[in-house]
Amino acid sequence: MTALDRLAIQLAMAFGIGKAPKAPGTFGSLPGLALGVGLHHLNSVLLITVALLLLAVLAWWAIARTESVLGIHDDQRIVIDEVAGQAIAVAYLTPSVFAVVLAFGLFRLLDVTKPLLIGKIDRDGPGAFGTLGDDLLAGAVAAAILCPFFA
Repeated sequence: MTALDRLAIQLAMAFGIGKAPKAPGTFGSLPGLALGVGLHHLNSVLLITVALLLLAVLAWWAIARTESVLGIHDDQRIVIDEVAGQAIAVAYLTPSVFAVVLAFGLFRLLDVTKPLLIGKIDRDGPGAFGTLGDDLLAGAVAAAILCPFFA
């Protein structure tokens, strides 16, 4: 295993958060909250969007490499997808405790229930796209629902 393989695995598992014995996806969402609030302070929709796109690319790389090296697909220890999805759900909102809690709850609800296209991407998306795509969409849907009230 190369150093890049180990880095990808660490990123994919959010530096150990994915190894939480219970609810690793929920715990994996927590750093996404902090990241999203931090990105909001860039004070530019363009810069926030570029940063989130870079995060998505990094997440895709880490997931693809981790799945390849470990021979697994969408393992529960891989939580960088929750980090990225939760960051999307929060980054465009004006931060307040209420808005962040709502974004967390709505993102987790969408991620767990996987309605409509979110579930289709999860079920049918190939490789890292399937692992990551449902969370990115869940984050975007949560943001779209909450932005009119908290932007």
